[in-house]
Amino acid sequence: MATPSWWEELVGVSGILVDADCVEVEYWRGPAGETIAEGGDDVPPLTVRLSTLGRVFAEHAAEFTAEQTHRLFQLLEEILVKGSDEDGNAITTGFFEALLNAWDEGFDLDSVWAVVGPQSRDYCRAWNAFTGVETPGWMR
Repeated sequence: MATPSWWEELVGVSGILVDADCVEVEYWRGPAGETIAEGGDDVPPLTVRLSTLGRVFAEHAAEFTAEQTHRLFQLLEEILVKGSDEDGNAITTGFFEALLNAWDEGFDLDSVWAVVGPQSRDYCRAWNAFTGVETPGWMR
């Protein structure tokens, strides 16, 4: 799958995201000199890349400015609402499931919840219901 047109803007929100994506792509491509199999993608699947961004955001959230955090979640919401079904599925199952996993492991999701868009919030609550996780009051 080709990298979507919105990718550069999304990772461009922060150098932290750019660096994380570069590491993920390098890992995917393998050791120097290794070639991608005929017809294979030279970048990881979009869901994998977005999962990395979700995990890395959670690990480094304190290093993001309020503006960067707001812009990141604004872009994710725009893509979820206006993008293709494939893009939206990658956003939810990649980024937001990684973020919810980080929350399970101690990430303070409440600290950024105010800037999470309405469709993204709906998905997070639905995922909680699906996985049997009690949705806290601040998430409703």
